[in-house]
Amino acid sequence: MKKIIAIAALFLAFSFNANAQTPTAVKGYKVEVITPESIVKDHNALTKLVTMDESLKKDMMTLLNMRMEAVNAAREEDKKAIFDRYGLKLLGGFSKEQLTQLKSNVELYTKLTEY
Repeated sequence: MKKIIAIAALFLAFSFNANAQTPTAVKGYKVEVITPESIVKDHNALTKLVTMDESLKKDMMTLLNMRMEAVNAAREEDKKAIFDRYGLKLLGGFSKEQLTQLKSNVELYTKLTEY
């Protein structure tokens, strides 16, 4: 009798554990995978809009790649925080004139800074 109860308890424990690990879709969140092609497209639009020297262009490309890797590897609930952090880093690299140039294109600005 003890063995039957022990087997039943183990069976229930593993079935609850398996259900806790299944991913569930959260309604209302935007699911997007950032691709290297989309990064190149965003970087080209950024370099056409904002005047930058070569080292800043390279730094922005590196930052966009790092953001892509971090966001694509993160859980859905962490993606917004990661995107915000990298958005602040991206904006921190620009001077006031460059920020004004970037903010003139609202669509690109929101695409680069908001999730």
